[in-house]
Amino acid sequence: MIIDDRSFAENYLMKTNYYRFTGYALQFRVAPHDSNYIDDVRFSKIARIYEFDTELRNVLKKWIEVLEIYFRTQISHGFAMTKCVDPPHNQHYDMANYYNKAAAQAIFDNFVQQKKYYKDTLILQHHQNKYGDKYPLWVITEMISFSDLSKLYSCMYISERDTIATSVGTGRDVLKNHLHCLSVLRNKCAHAARLYNTDFKPSARFSDTFLRKNPDVKNNSLFAYILVMIRRLPENTMKLDAIQDISSLIEKYNDVLDYHLMGFPPNFVEVLTNNKGN
Repeated sequence: MIIDDRSFAENYLMKTNYYRFTGYALQFRVAPHDSNYIDDVRFSKIARIYEFDTELRNVLKKWIEVLEIYFRTQISHGFAMTKCVDPPHNQHYDMANYYNKAAAQAIFDNFVQQKKYYKDTLILQHHQNKYGDKYPLWVITEMISFSDLSKLYSCMYISERDTIATSVGTGRDVLKNHLHCLSVLRNKCAHAARLYNTDFKPSARFSDTFLRKNPDVKNNSLFAYILVMIRRLPENTMKLDAIQDISSLIEKYNDVLDYHLMGFPPNFVEVLTNNKGN
């Protein structure tokens, strides 16, 4: 690797773990298991790719936060309005109300441990004093991880999953998959994991019609996960603003980016704009 400025490189690596940094240079290796690089690979270029990834995570975190709040609300409301209709309105604790009872119980057991981290919050103190060990579902969904929220939706019966999916404008199987994808993307952004040149699991679910019209879109790519995020945002203005945020960032770093390594088709703005729903 060509070091343009030794002092800059030393300072950069003092702030950025060497192994984290070199992850952004994997595509420039002579071979996957060869640590040598192809000709004319510059430290400064890798640094710009790294900075792009950092800024992209910040952009995505902004919109994922919107989705976290939105789905915590939609899932708790959709379930409670169907199952928690009789006093004392805590039927969410009854495992008979879930299709996958063992997985649902594991989520509630995990909540018992997680609530220790929130013991000083006014919400938890209020409900602890008022209800003891039973918490309203909206309190629980505010405090469990987004991953557990996704799993909670998957544990429900078809009737509740349909109710929630219809309220957000999609089908139950698509929403199940998209919630899983969003939890993966959320965790990668929260833990500063590399997004660039990364395959994602699970593969994002799209209609056959969409995939036939857009053969360049790979279900396990960063672009696919961004498309999931755009589709699930609750308002069209939010979707357009998110697309603008992402396209502006791509333009800023366009000189060092390889679209293929992110799964971005050349007409990515058009694809995002014309496929914001379902």
